[in-house]
Amino acid sequence: MPGRLMAGVVDSGTGLAHRWLRQRGVFAELRTLERSGKTGGDAEFGTGEIGRSEVLSIRLSRVQAVLLAEAVACSRYRSRSAYLRAVATGRDRRAPILAKAGVLFFWARAHFGETIGPEEQENLERLGRFLFGIGDVGEMLALIRRHLRAARLAASGKLGGVESLPPAPERVQQRVGSGLSTEVSTRVCQERKRLIRENAAYSAYSGMSGFVRHVALGWDRNGEVLARCAAIAEWMEGCRKQSLQDRVEGKVAPEDQVGLKGQVGPEDWERLDGETYRRFGDYLSGPGASGRADVEGALRRGTRHLLGAAPETFASRVPAEL
Repeated sequence: MPGRLMAGVVDSGTGLAHRWLRQRGVFAELRTLERSGKTGGDAEFGTGEIGRSEVLSIRLSRVQAVLLAEAVACSRYRSRSAYLRAVATGRDRRAPILAKAGVLFFWARAHFGETIGPEEQENLERLGRFLFGIGDVGEMLALIRRHLRAARLAASGKLGGVESLPPAPERVQQRVGSGLSTEVSTRVCQERKRLIRENAAYSAYSGMSGFVRHVALGWDRNGEVLARCAAIAEWMEGCRKQSLQDRVEGKVAPEDQVGLKGQVGPEDWERLDGETYRRFGDYLSGPGASGRADVEGALRRGTRHLLGAAPETFASRVPAEL
């Protein structure tokens, strides 16, 4: 098929690469594992021996190396190599920080219009621990906003050094460490390298290295979806700052945790709605195709695009205690 069609110029409904290409990647990955006889958990985590006779090499800028290291540090993968093997083949679309940022759409959709209390706040904290290993909402928002800004600057060709981005949370910096290499060589099996090469050929990128860099960092995600996610993140950060101000002024008991708890009411949701209209020309609570209020619209599509699954599917996969 023509490259532009396979790259997703024909809308797949989620903004990801076209479903034919995604399905082809899944079958190729399964075929590789079946040939190796490694279809269990070890292969998933990159510890199974599957004849890695090929080398995949990519070059990163300093800021790209740092952002990739943060994604690995907040994932279940133990090394950059294991992370890249899973992400570059399309086996794991949910590993990048920007993919996990879909939790903001998910949470906003679940609670839109509600007054947020302790239970809703704790749910968001638990989701942060589940996806990022970060239970503090402020730190989670800081990490997400950092990667969203990096994606925006990269798309405009203005991404400079790490200093151009908001700082990463301290505990994430501690996980990453120092002395990051800007050259990454990952051993892959012949079948996987062929799959990556073909995916790159069917994409908008000129070669494998650029393709792998953008997929690994989540920079291949739809720009408008990322912009909407940034708007939600900014709104949530505004709610947190208001909570902090209320505590300083004595409006909140000192023993209460500073966060979204008790600070989000109907007027705050209306503010998010108005900001969405100002930026994107539509209201979250505006009428959908049926003529009735359709909060589902952008929030559901954003959840599905970034988290890689419908909200209901994602909800069924999180730990039961959530």
